[in-house]
Amino acid sequence: MPSVTQGRIVDKTALTGGEENNAYIYRDPSKKNKWYIYFINKETSQRHRLLLKHSDGRYPDQTSEGKDEAYKLGIEKYIFLRTRTDRGEVIHKLSIYEMCNEFIDKQRSKIRTTPHEGITSTRFRLIRNQVRHFQEFCLNKEYGAGYKLTKSVHTLNRSFLDQYQTYRENTTNQRDKRGRQLPRPHTLNGELSTIKRLFREIALAKRFITRDQMPDFPYIKTGRLAVQDTRRQSFSPDEWVTLERCARHYYIKGLSRYNKDGSDRGYLPITKGKNKGKPSKNLDLRNNLFGVNKGKGSKKSLRAQHQLDHRQMIYFAARITMESGIRIGSLRKMRWRDIKRNTTASAEDQKKWVIIDVPAENTKTGRWYQIGAPIARYLERLKYITKGKANDLIFRNQTTGKPMSNRIWIECLYEMLVEAGLAEWSSPQTTQSTRQIKTHSGKTFSWYSFRHTFITFALNRNVPITTVCSNCDTSIKYVQDHYFHYDAAGAIDALSEGRKRPYKSAMSDHWMLDIYVNDEKEVVEI
Repeated sequence: MPSVTQGRIVDKTALTGGEENNAYIYRDPSKKNKWYIYFINKETSQRHRLLLKHSDGRYPDQTSEGKDEAYKLGIEKYIFLRTRTDRGEVIHKLSIYEMCNEFIDKQRSKIRTTPHEGITSTRFRLIRNQVRHFQEFCLNKEYGAGYKLTKSVHTLNRSFLDQYQTYRENTTNQRDKRGRQLPRPHTLNGELSTIKRLFREIALAKRFITRDQMPDFPYIKTGRLAVQDTRRQSFSPDEWVTLERCARHYYIKGLSRYNKDGSDRGYLPITKGKNKGKPSKNLDLRNNLFGVNKGKGSKKSLRAQHQLDHRQMIYFAARITMESGIRIGSLRKMRWRDIKRNTTASAEDQKKWVIIDVPAENTKTGRWYQIGAPIARYLERLKYITKGKANDLIFRNQTTGKPMSNRIWIECLYEMLVEAGLAEWSSPQTTQSTRQIKTHSGKTFSWYSFRHTFITFALNRNVPITTVCSNCDTSIKYVQDHYFHYDAAGAIDALSEGRKRPYKSAMSDHWMLDIYVNDEKEVVEI
């Protein structure tokens, strides 16, 4: 803070005991002759100029007559401030609003595209929402703290976060599919963890508060999750066969077995013979592409052709994920230059198998790895559709040339599930939001379901878990916790594999017999 100029100083009076810090009081004519205290913190070389007033808001007399009153207030203020600086605290105040804004700015500066070098934009949005919930809690008078955001952080009650769970549950007023109160305990603990970082990285790190002034952060008990809650939801073999066949025969061609209202169109009637009028084995299909007119010689509009291309691309994306186990995030960033021939395979296998390079910047773990997958034929078709070059994204919008939007990925998947009869629409189509679906099995399917299905199917085929984990860039523990179901009764063949007779003999029942050695050094069984 700049020093006070001589023209703004009236009735300057040094404070007893504050000589080493050049402490004094004075009146400022440019500020309605109000009294101020001024001193220098020699340890930090900071200059401080603070207004003097009583706790009830009254100011000392704004004339020379108020010098004694101002002097007394100045001594009290100086002692208080020196005590704070001696404890390592800063003198100036930090409001809740300032703390939150500074924290958000700090997190925004950490956004990186490469994993583990910072945070993703998605993670930043989550943190920003968590801070917003905290601010709303501070303002809420019914269930929250009832604080103004201008309140200084060092004046906060240490237990003011005890009501955070109550506030979030009463203001959210929503339940999940199982009827459980939202937000769930692990969500609340994540929010409280961010709030704790907020205080530590800003208020505590910059000495606006001490460790003793840190708020208490309650832990919300999560309880023990049932085993089925921790398992990843994947497609059953029948569900996958149904989805793949429907997508291949109808969906990617822009055909639907359902009317616009969702009703089943059924089968075409037989037109000849004794069974005339009865349903045939041929489905009655509706063309649901934009700009497509049925009839001989009709042409597809450019929009319709691009939509058809996108449907085929999404179908092949599902097939590639099912054959490789690649994460959807890595798949969407995959470029043609990342595909390599498997030169170690036979000529016949090279027609099916390829190697996928997954760069560190495209991975969740932040490390480079490779995937072996029998997807060559799908890539050939994608190459034909997209006319892609080495540096092009494999999955890009055919209209704009940019990466396909999240909406295309989600809605196309939902359309496939609905057309396959595995789900139904639960919300109408709008231009603002993605339509939602309700699965008939009660499962929650997403693009991650294909990766989960790949891992599950591979383990069921007895592919070594180390091979599965390496191909999917994940840990053995994670796969064991979320995918692997050990069947002790059915593991006899696997456990017997490679066991030799001498080893079996060594593990015979004879080892249980008691023995001793006689005088002739012979082993005798009892």
